[in-house]
Amino acid sequence: MHIIIAILGALAAAFWAFTHFVNAANEGREAVRDVKGVIRSGKWNRRVDQRLIENLSDPREAAAILMYQTAAYDGEVTDRQKQMMLDAMAQSFEADSETAEGLYAFARMAVGEINDAGNSVRKILKPVVEICTVEEKQQLVSLLDQAAEVEGSPTDVQRSLIAEARRVLMDA
Repeated sequence: MHIIIAILGALAAAFWAFTHFVNAANEGREAVRDVKGVIRSGKWNRRVDQRLIENLSDPREAAAILMYQTAAYDGEVTDRQKQMMLDAMAQSFEADSETAEGLYAFARMAVGEINDAGNSVRKILKPVVEICTVEEKQQLVSLLDQAAEVEGSPTDVQRSLIAEARRVLMDA
């Protein structure tokens, strides 16, 4: 009888040890998954935290953002304003209609993300200042004037944005 009790005790101890080691291994795996998740979410957050205007390198994108913001200061961007921007981008940037639509969509998304591009004019215009010639900078100011005048005379806010853009572009 003592042998059976000893065997049952040994089996119970082995079962307890096996269960304990399996639980420890599962907790270890969960800890590794948690660490990987933290690393993954950290990388994702760094990407998410960057606004579209933080990585502008194409002057066409910068111009599109400011044109859209100029039009948006007048209220909701109308179909006439959108068409004017698309035509201006196609003509000034030598862009096909698909590229012009893409730039317009990008500008709309960027302005929606920052709410007011007027607060970030210097940052937005950085690629324009670095890459464009004086004539191209003057052309951009002219495009902003056109965007402001589509639905009537420019508002004070529109004039202020255009003046700030002119100052940033011409002082550089």
